Amino acid sequence: MSFDFVYLDHAASTPMREQSVAAMAPYMSGMYANPSGSHRFARIARKAIDEARDDVAEAIGCKAGEVIFTSGGTEGDNATIFGAARRHGGIAVCSAAEHHAVLHCVENLNGQVVAVDSTGAIDVAKLEKVLQDPQNAGRVSVVSVMAVNNEVGSISPLRQVAKVVRANSPGAILHTDAVQATCWQDLREISKLVDVLTVSAHKFGGPKGMGVTMQRIGLEIDPLIVGGGQERDRRSGTHNVGGIMATAAALRETDSTRGAEILRVTKLRDALVDAVISELDDVIETVARDKRVPGIAHLCIAGCESESILFLLDEAMICASAASACASGAMEPSHVLLAMGVDAKYSVGALRMSLGHTTTEQEIDRASSALIAAVNQLRRNKTAPRVSASK
Repeated sequence: MSFDFVYLDHAASTPMREQSVAAMAPYMSGMYANPSGSHRFARIARKAIDEARDDVAEAIGCKAGEVIFTSGGTEGDNATIFGAARRHGGIAVCSAAEHHAVLHCVENLNGQVVAVDSTGAIDVAKLEKVLQDPQNAGRVSVVSVMAVNNEVGSISPLRQVAKVVRANSPGAILHTDAVQATCWQDLREISKLVDVLTVSAHKFGGPKGMGVTMQRIGLEIDPLIVGGGQERDRRSGTHNVGGIMATAAALRETDSTRGAEILRVTKLRDALVDAVISELDDVIETVARDKRVPGIAHLCIAGCESESILFLLDEAMICASAASACASGAMEPSHVLLAMGVDAKYSVGALRMSLGHTTTEQEIDRASSALIAAVNQLRRNKTAPRVSASK
């Protein structure tokens, strides 16, 4: 089945890479043994997992024994925050712009949420103030700060975050949700700053339902899922061998092509945004280009609502997403834009267009033309005089 659409929602999910599909296929039919078994067939599957684990560890910059295969970023985030809280008690801390997989955990634990700056990155000075609060002294069990914001693409100052956490809460576990960083940043540079790192395979060309958590050896975190003791008792459940092989293949390819893709996608993103801004007034780039990853073009468009823009883009076969959620029947800005303090005039017209490894120049031309036409149509409709129905 094929459709003539332009896909600009890679931050939500990106197509599986050919290498990932090929790596997965043999384990979906012929090589189906449970790797926890003791027979030869099981040992073959277990050996394949070991090799995949080595590849993942190399791409992340950690030891093979620190790699845990999971069902995705949400599980990894939940397991880290809830697991740290169960083991150590104390206080969980995160930024106000975190993905809900982190934010809801911290709120559930009655933790502390730290403000962000106008780019959506955590305010390091305010984080330091929270950690230095006498009431929190020695009580912070986990600090979670995402590497890249999933909505606006802003890059977090993780090096500064790590310095502040180590200086003020040396016993705290430092976690980063690196789901949106994998395609655009070297995970080796991120992993050396933190204790736990989580990624999701379908964000970098692997299958849905697969993820990886890097957890330092010796770190005391209670497991979220218990049972057969797989993953060294850190995450029980029968291994998805095909999914693991596909994840490793996708991560290898992402790691080896990252440099070239950054250059290619940056040009495409800039062409998209420049085309739109040159033709439309009252449109802002939510975050400056040098403060966000190449794959996300986030715009706030005055005089339009996200829902209406997306409807017209969908009619034109352009796949994008809004940074808004429908609450009580009215479009409201997302928690990220609210935390950033974006003016309501613009935030109601928020639009995220995210690029990836399949995006082409022709698609960018088509998408920019469709968006310009959609906004012009909506603005004309809004200013057109209403005709009263005759009695």
